[in-house]
Amino acid sequence: MKIDYTGRHIEVTEAIRKHTSSHFDRIEQLFEGKTANAHIIIEVERGRHRSEAVVKWRNEVLNATSIDDDMYHSISQTIDKIEKQARRLKEKIVDKSHKATKVSQVKTGNFVD
Repeated sequence: MKIDYTGRHIEVTEAIRKHTSSHFDRIEQLFEGKTANAHIIIEVERGRHRSEAVVKWRNEVLNATSIDDDMYHSISQTIDKIEKQARRLKEKIVDKSHKATKVSQVKTGNFVD
């Protein structure tokens, strides 16, 4: 997974990068197949730490935002929201590929009881 970082009024430190990448490593199995691109935007304004994640995977865009007093907790909440969206999207994709065959395609036969 490719992760880009943007910091507004804050410097993106190596500790923030490690924290973010460890959370994404935990959910990376959800993004099988095509490589996912993530863009993490962190911002500090008036003591509030805001984090936003935009993940592009296949033809979908997953977006989540969180505001908290602690930057690390904000990032964790944001990635948890992305995980929830990714799980829902993956289940939707799996459900579409595992459709039952239509009744018109099933051959009828004589069954004896």
